[in-house]
Amino acid sequence: LNEAPGGAALVVPRTVPSLCSKRVLVMDYLRGEPLSRLAERLPEGADLGPAGKALLAALTDAFGRCIFSTGFFHADPHPGNLFVLDDGRIGLIDFGQVKQISGKARCTLGKVMCALARRERSTEEPYGVLRDLEPLAELGDELGVVLRDGALRPEGPAAVSMWLFDDASEPLPGGFEQSELSPKAPAMSLKSFPQDLVFVARSSVLIKGLAARLGVKWSLASKWAPMAVEALDLND
Repeated sequence: LNEAPGGAALVVPRTVPSLCSKRVLVMDYLRGEPLSRLAERLPEGADLGPAGKALLAALTDAFGRCIFSTGFFHADPHPGNLFVLDDGRIGLIDFGQVKQISGKARCTLGKVMCALARRERSTEEPYGVLRDLEPLAELGDELGVVLRDGALRPEGPAAVSMWLFDDASEPLPGGFEQSELSPKAPAMSLKSFPQDLVFVARSSVLIKGLAARLGVKWSLASKWAPMAVEALDLND
């Protein structure tokens, strides 16, 4: 991540082999403040200006490239593992939990990003016209997402994808709502969700939650779709 193109805004501490042993791990010291501590001082919707968008861009770029290029990514992202460094860059620590998803799952997930980013909308269907929701339902099936009996189709599977990877202010089809606490949240319609993708979802929830906290419109699907096309050589 430190050497990757576009990764200059995100820093991963390196080990210091000469000081490490079987019981001791010594790494670079990142001088900064945990995002969790910074968030406590920020009011909801606080405008951080360019710094806020730089933080979102760094996280989106890092997780997107890891997920779609190798499938190997940090599986425990939370504000305590993210540092806002004194020089303005973002530090990512604690790689004690990582996950790798299969090439097939990466390819299907990449197609979900593309389908979300390219869907056509109308005044009557601001979440996407019906013919563009059908592929999202089929891709959800391919990933192993199963909804409860009686769930709307294709609106239900499409709403799950939008809820996870689209902007939090976007309307959802089928009467679903964005709020995680709402009984109409897409998660409430889930019967089972593939274990591999749970960790991808944790990354998306972190970034979407941060965007909402900063009051920034941010669609992971639109940011990750070009990365998926490049990394996985997806064709229309």
